[in-house]
Amino acid sequence: MGGAGSGDVAVDPGRYCTQDDLLKLVPELELAQITAESGDVPDAAVVSEAIAKAAAEIDAYLAVRYQLPLAATPARVKSLAVDLSLYHLYSRRSVAPEVRRQKYEDAIAFLKLVAAGKAEIVGAAGVEVPGDAQDVTEIKSAGRVFSRGTLGGF
Repeated sequence: MGGAGSGDVAVDPGRYCTQDDLLKLVPELELAQITAESGDVPDAAVVSEAIAKAAAEIDAYLAVRYQLPLAATPARVKSLAVDLSLYHLYSRRSVAPEVRRQKYEDAIAFLKLVAAGKAEIVGAAGVEVPGDAQDVTEIKSAGRVFSRGTLGGF
């Protein structure tokens, strides 16, 4: 699931943030309203799905520069995961407040800068993927020596 051969590593989709992290920014009743069909308790499955979606988005950008999974979750990554997760939860009801949409767009813009090498994740304990890991080897050779035309009588 990331750079340099880690595609077969099983990774916890909730490794960057938890429902408790979301509850630090929104009241439980509000989280219930955007996740549950009824009741005053957030739907844990819906929350987990949004958190997993946010983690996948983050990984898509971080994999360009860092070996995944990260050994520990830096504070900035946790913050990004919370912002992305909350946006996904609000948008599933088509009620994303402007502040949530802006935080989502800011998070994606920052992740794009990280992927482009113009920003970094401070405290990322993962190994940075070497710059040449994405280079493609190109092989050139001289023109064809043998062809149907040159082998006519053989």
